[in-house]
Amino acid sequence: MTLHRRSFLTMTGAVAAAGAFGFPSPAVKAATPVKFTLPWLPLGTFSFTFVAKAKGFWEKRGLDVTIDRGFGSGRVCVPVDQGQYDFGLIDLAVMMNCAGRGLDLVAIGGTWPRSPIGIFARKDSNITTPKHLEGETVGFDVGSGDFQLWPAFVKATGIDDSKVKKVTMDAPGLMKALAEGQVKAIGNFFGSIAPTIWAQGQELNSILYEDYGVKMYSLAVAAKQSTIDKKPELCQAFMSGIMEGLKYLYLNPEESVKIHLDMVKEFKGAVTNQKVIEYGAAISTALGMVPSFKEKGLGYMEPELMKVTAESVKTYMGVKNLPLAEKLYTNKFVGEVKLTDAEWSAVEARSAKYIPPKRS
Repeated sequence: MTLHRRSFLTMTGAVAAAGAFGFPSPAVKAATPVKFTLPWLPLGTFSFTFVAKAKGFWEKRGLDVTIDRGFGSGRVCVPVDQGQYDFGLIDLAVMMNCAGRGLDLVAIGGTWPRSPIGIFARKDSNITTPKHLEGETVGFDVGSGDFQLWPAFVKATGIDDSKVKKVTMDAPGLMKALAEGQVKAIGNFFGSIAPTIWAQGQELNSILYEDYGVKMYSLAVAAKQSTIDKKPELCQAFMSGIMEGLKYLYLNPEESVKIHLDMVKEFKGAVTNQKVIEYGAAISTALGMVPSFKEKGLGYMEPELMKVTAESVKTYMGVKNLPLAEKLYTNKFVGEVKLTDAEWSAVEARSAKYIPPKRS
């Protein structure tokens, strides 16, 4: 499908508009108001949160959850630490980095066990390896996890950072710049950039950080330790609701996309917008197809991978005061929401083609 400039500007304008306000609750108010922030724009990779809201998975547990867009994982840390939000969806390595700086943050459940962070270029470029980035212009959003972890990627690959021209811009501008060839590559999450490019009928070259040794867990829900200690029932209700939303997305992708489009009305009215949401939701599902989710339940964070993530943060990001890995997460609020073996097999087969491509 060829994306005309007007269509793309409609999509990016809708994304920007969607970020101008939070997503309010339905008319029937639940008992406990809860503020929750996404790490990024309200794209299809976060459809499960809108499903949890619209299907009443939080409401039936006594919660009135407001969902706000985010401005990058790096900008989730402080608002959650300061209590502006009860919960935040955030890249785990970024959360750990913030915790190493003394912020009160603990992961209470995961949504993407696989890390889709990387540098992405259009297929028609010649950028396929880290070395190819030298001498090129790469776009970033400074609050995003890919920019926060860029020093780790540089250290792991040995590229000359001084030879990479880095420019910064907001999220809609970033997508537009790559689509129109204003930059040769951008740092991003595969689930955020791939749907936008695919919706234009184009393909991506992907340079994933994890393929070059920067291995880590990706998105998780974070809360303050004090919230965990003082309000465990709130944490349990919130995580049970969001995991039920994740399961619903896995099993009902088409209806989940319709729910998302209805909840985030700025995406309505253009076929391209709908495809962006569809692809994002499919990628989000693919990123959850790991043995630990199947065996232990959705949201479960594998201890060994959490240790590896912490080691990557210490090794590549130079965090010297990082608390012990086991202090930075808990699985006490996840594990009850599961798929049957038959359900899992069907979802895994359907989502396989949306898994981020590995380094050949």
